[in-house]
Amino acid sequence: LVQDLLKNLPQMFTKSSETQSALGPALQAAYKLTSPTGGRISVFQTQLPSLGAGALKPREEPNQKSTAKDIHNLTPATDFYKKLALDCSGQQIAVDLFLLSGRYSDLASL
Repeated sequence: LVQDLLKNLPQMFTKSSETQSALGPALQAAYKLTSPTGGRISVFQTQLPSLGAGALKPREEPNQKSTAKDIHNLTPATDFYKKLALDCSGQQIAVDLFLLSGRYSDLASL
């Protein structure tokens, strides 16, 4: 069943033009699935999460030079991911986060 799904997945979404990311809800679902036994969650993220819980907005202004005022970009925009990380560690769940984007990723929040 799982192998059939993985084989058919590319054909199921060939006409999809959705370009948003719901990282928060995906991590919450993975947490609920793995919390009884613990384990590892691998996340491959290519853009800033923009839907659902944990949605983030770009805070970087690429047309401006870096100044001392940019220190606010080094602090998290939300504590959603910190709380989720604490919940995961309490259930012996490791989360590997791979950010694969050439654009702003807000690593401080993630």
